[in-house]
Amino acid sequence: METRPDNGEPTSSLGDVMRRIGDDVKTIAGDELQLAKMEFIRAIKVAAGDAAGVVLGGIVALIGFAMLCVTAVVALAPVIPQLWLRMIIMAAFYLVVGGAVVRLCVKKLLGDANPAPEGVHHAK
Repeated sequence: METRPDNGEPTSSLGDVMRRIGDDVKTIAGDELQLAKMEFIRAIKVAAGDAAGVVLGGIVALIGFAMLCVTAVVALAPVIPQLWLRMIIMAAFYLVVGGAVVRLCVKKLLGDANPAPEGVHHAK
């Protein structure tokens, strides 16, 4: 069913209008996907730059930590004359401290992975 406007030309049929709407929806969806892809790529680049900064900072901090360890071993020389004993003592100390830190982090990660409210117990 075609209608004619005042100038006498036929207007589009309902099928033509629906086809154009479908084409417009496809165009909009494609544009939205392209925009989402570009935003995702930008976010990945920013995250990669931030991660590189964290890694570089961690390396520098690790070098500083190693220097502190050496200083502690040297500082113990008047108390413990054997170098091998000082090294073993410091290694054991750092293993214990490192293990405690790992344990705390694992406990926190497990707690974050299972965010059940306190007081709620699950059946095992």
